[in-house]
Amino acid sequence: MEFLGVEDFDEHRKRSCCPFHSESTPSFIYDAKRYACHCFGACGTDTDIVDAYMRGQNKSFVEAVQKLFELTDTVYSFGEHGVKTRREYRYPKPVECESKEVIYKYLGLRCISNETADYLDLRQDEHGNIAFNYYDLNDVLVMVKYRPSHRIEKKSGEAKNWCQKDADTTPILFNINRINPERPLVIASGELDCAALIESGVQNSVSIPLGDGNLAWIEECWSFLEQFKEIIIVPDNDESGAKYCKTVLPRLGSWRCKVAHCPEKFELPSGNTVRIKDVNETLVRCGKDAVVNMIANATDSPIPSVIDFSDVEEKDLSSMDGIETGIIGLDKEIMRLFYGSLQILSGIPGSGKTSWLYQVICNALDQGVGAWLFSRELPEYMTVNWMNYLFAGPRNVNQYVSSNGATYYKVKPEAKKLISEYYRGSCHIYRDGYSNAVEEIQSSMEDSARKFGTKLFVIDNLMTVDLHADDSNKFDKQTEFVNWLIQFSSKFDVCTILVAHPRKLQYGQDNMDMYDVAGTSNLVNLAHRGFGLKRVTPKEREGVRNRKGDGWEKPPCKYNVRLTVLKDRFRGRANLELGMYYDVPSRRFFSSPEEYDHQYKWDTNTYTDTLEYPVEDSELDQLADKEIYVGNKEVR
Repeated sequence: MEFLGVEDFDEHRKRSCCPFHSESTPSFIYDAKRYACHCFGACGTDTDIVDAYMRGQNKSFVEAVQKLFELTDTVYSFGEHGVKTRREYRYPKPVECESKEVIYKYLGLRCISNETADYLDLRQDEHGNIAFNYYDLNDVLVMVKYRPSHRIEKKSGEAKNWCQKDADTTPILFNINRINPERPLVIASGELDCAALIESGVQNSVSIPLGDGNLAWIEECWSFLEQFKEIIIVPDNDESGAKYCKTVLPRLGSWRCKVAHCPEKFELPSGNTVRIKDVNETLVRCGKDAVVNMIANATDSPIPSVIDFSDVEEKDLSSMDGIETGIIGLDKEIMRLFYGSLQILSGIPGSGKTSWLYQVICNALDQGVGAWLFSRELPEYMTVNWMNYLFAGPRNVNQYVSSNGATYYKVKPEAKKLISEYYRGSCHIYRDGYSNAVEEIQSSMEDSARKFGTKLFVIDNLMTVDLHADDSNKFDKQTEFVNWLIQFSSKFDVCTILVAHPRKLQYGQDNMDMYDVAGTSNLVNLAHRGFGLKRVTPKEREGVRNRKGDGWEKPPCKYNVRLTVLKDRFRGRANLELGMYYDVPSRRFFSSPEEYDHQYKWDTNTYTDTLEYPVEDSELDQLADKEIYVGNKEVR
């Protein structure tokens, strides 16, 4: 009890006033069976012997457990404690701290005591800045972050925070090494917010490392986060905090997450009110009890299945996020592949589905959007090989002729290396050897959305997913799967593309419509958008002359492939048809010189020459252009 600062403990009744909030009636009860205390008063705090050692003796979690093992003569190896395990990582240098006078003074103004500053190992550099030491679970210093120890004016241009020069950074949670996994985890948005929570007695607190727009800490700390039965998120009181909260809850698991909201306003003695922006300001303005009550009254995540009519936000398509396909004409009409939606892609074998899909993935990766791919059409190595051609483009592909006269193409080795390095960690391919059972695929998709923040999911194709169906229920199982994909896309705010093969087209049928997709009719009916691809035949490229021979009964089509938007719920129309060329060496679809010579971000070279465009303009091309039209059929 002395470690917790309890002075009035009743040895007979095993109770005292709670050290974590103000009260006059003892409500802090010790349970000898659990070696733990619980507050039955306002804050409801649980504290066990590990917490007491961490707080009372300023130990990390590993050090506290190690101490208990020593006291109980329990033999256990803590072999990695204090060991630097990251290869080729430039570890930061500890900040030499001869004095903390400047930071103590500033932190005191923020109502953070010297004891809390020392507990968190906050240090002062030679310029008087605060140095926040980030330790990993083995108590190894992996990052040092700084901020000035004075108020920063917005218009001053002064840096608000920065990391140690000549050292690597890792998106690890601040104070992660002093956390008890048996207690609810509280996640604040800044180091001073974390300090404010600990100052108020909310000991099991961490803070995110690089702002609420950077969620890389979820993947970095995934195994650590998975231990907790309850997580409390404390966002900042602004628009960015609200967006962060909405994004992070499904990734951490909404079933175990609560949200603690800072008070919105504080009334000054003058009668004026000021807005409270974060936890630290709550401590400064309202005191420790307000911080404790805020955590104690954290609310469960809203029921995912319902929303109040008045709370439904109107959405303007122009402001909705999504992925551009890279085909200018298509993006102009559909705007983008919106997050929260399911697209169906269909086309007969050889129509170009793989190239189009992989080109969409490449464009997504180049836009900084992570992708997940399930494919039984191509093995892993062929998938990577195909995407390398698309990324490389015609400038980075060499042509060869085999001994028997066959022409083939290879991506330049140096380009392959740069592509692999640039996009590492952004695209995850479902392993060839893993089960194609629907529940395994669904689990992988959810894990990738939560752990990696993946935003584009591609399933190629429906027939290779084991839905555990037979002839009597296969359409019901397909409908069930499509409904799950729609719910998944909405829940995680991602874009999903499902490939479904078409039925056999009727003789003389030039193009697909939405009812030509094989399987249950609900495939396209339920999806937000449907796309169809059809390769242009040699006969279609030649066209059909009229009987007089002075015109065309059917003009020639200059393109290699026709892409049809079978249905578009977002824009309320269908039968948009676009033509695309196909470049065999780079496996790219394109409709303009800019798309043909598109330079992905991995390629930092500056090219001054102009590539020869492999398409010639002619009178026939102008006639062919008339064949590619935009329909305006309404979709209901």
